[in-house]
Parts: sequence; structure tokens; C-alpha cells
Amino acid sequence: CPAVGGGAALLRQYFINRNWASSSPAMTKAWLLNSSRYMTGQYANDTLPSNNQGMGSMNLGTAFDDAWRIHRDQVAADLFTASGQSRVFRGFVIEANRPVRVTLAWTDAPGSTTGNAYNNDLDLTVTVGDQTYRGNVFNGAFSVTGGTADPRNNVESVFLPPGLDGPITVTVTAAHINSDGVPGNATA
Repeated sequence: CPAVGGGAALLRQYFINRNWASSSPAMTKAWLLNSSRYMTGQYANDTLPSNNQGMGSMNLGTAFDDAWRIHRDQVAADLFTASGQSRVFRGFVIEANRPVRVTLAWTDAPGSTTGNAYNNDLDLTVTVGDQTYRGNVFNGAFSVTGGTADPRNNVESVFLPPGLDGPITVTVTAAHINSDGVPGNATA
């Protein structure tokens, strides 16, 4: 826990040093999870995410490398106000020798203390060529096609191995919006 707290502080400074807006808690979580290292060995070497390793071990070398990244943190145009809405982002994988990693994280509204603690459900889908990957559908360290959308976690990732190139489409869908995840923004 102290190491991750220190990593989060370093990430905040990294954003400041680049004259970016300070990272939100959700962006901090997404960035650090997106750059994690898959763990092997006893009690690990399993399918992400897991109780043994979560999404892997924090890797600040990857978090602060020179890899090209797109990050969108609390962009007003990305706010979901109703179930069924979606946002689509298109790009092109140009460095086939590097893995492709996409992570979505959000701050959810406070949940129930006597049942399911989650409220809003966003779903991540990444399409590369004719292959579609859903958030948090893994086999070992990498995402696989198929599976079903994750209805519970407020972080979803798609990790693809090196070797991919061409167009990529990232879709975020508001599968279920039932509460205000952005308090104080003048909208319910």
C-alpha cells in the first residue's frame, strides 16, 4: 500500500511536470493499472484480474516510459447521462512491436452497504481488425475474444500482445447509469 501511494504521488508529479491537469483518482488508478507487470511464480501466473495479483504488479518504469498514450480525464463531452449512450474513439496501431493496452476507470457514486456496492456500469470494447475484445476478459496476461461484459468493476482493461497493427476502435458504453458519479457538476 505505501509503495502504491508513493507511485500515485509520482504520477501526479509526472502530470504536473508535463503541464497537464492533475490526474483524477480514476485516472491515477487507470494509468497505474494500465502499466502494471504481469506476475508469475507461486500464487500468481493466473488469469487477470485475479485475487492473487489483481491486474499485476505496479511498474513505474512502464508508467513513465516514452510510449505514446491517449488519456482522457474527466472530459465534459465524455460524461454519460443515461443508459445506452456510448463514446467511440478511433485510432491506428503504428508500433506493432509494442503491446496495446486500453484501460477505462471511473469514480462510481457511493454504493449500498448491505448489497452490491457498485452502481453505474460502463463497458469497454476494443476492436482491432475483425477481432473484438471486451474489458476484463483475459486468458493469462492477455485479453481474448468472446466472453461477456464485466458488470461489477469500475476498472476494465484490454491488454493485447505485440504484433498488432492497423485500425483500432475503442468503444465505451454506458450499460447502466443509475446514479450521479460526478457530484457537484450541476447535473443529476
